[in-house]
Amino acid sequence: MTSSVDPNNNQYGYSQLNDAYDWKALIQHSPSDKKLSRNPIQASVAFLNRFITYESLYGDAEGAREMVKVTMLLQSVDNKVTASQINQTRKSYEYISAYRDMLIETEAPNDVILEFERLQVLLEALLQLRQKAGLGVMCSYGSLNESLKDAYQFA
Repeated sequence: MTSSVDPNNNQYGYSQLNDAYDWKALIQHSPSDKKLSRNPIQASVAFLNRFITYESLYGDAEGAREMVKVTMLLQSVDNKVTASQINQTRKSYEYISAYRDMLIETEAPNDVILEFERLQVLLEALLQLRQKAGLGVMCSYGSLNESLKDAYQFA
């Protein structure tokens, strides 16, 4: 198990000093812009960016690379839908789901698990929109945001 998902790793601080994962900084980070915290897409991208930074510094570099792919998907919602995009969205959804399951098994903090559950909902909604694009449904940030309103209340 990498230190990034080890709930018993309670050392905090800079990696240069003790090479430990800082769960508190990841969990307790709150966006200063209140609009960001109300937008599920932007909030998820912000969380992913923090998680990627911590994961690449303290944990699993391969996991960080997979998370970068998720971030790229979320930053390209408005792009033309292709079969490869749909396939990558499906793979990313499966990766996020497996990662969330691993966090649950290792008894990671609930706030981190909740963020991954939100990512699952977000990727599932994005996958559904992209699959409907062939039927003439527009895949955009607005349509994704609308579909997320029905899926869950974003705090």
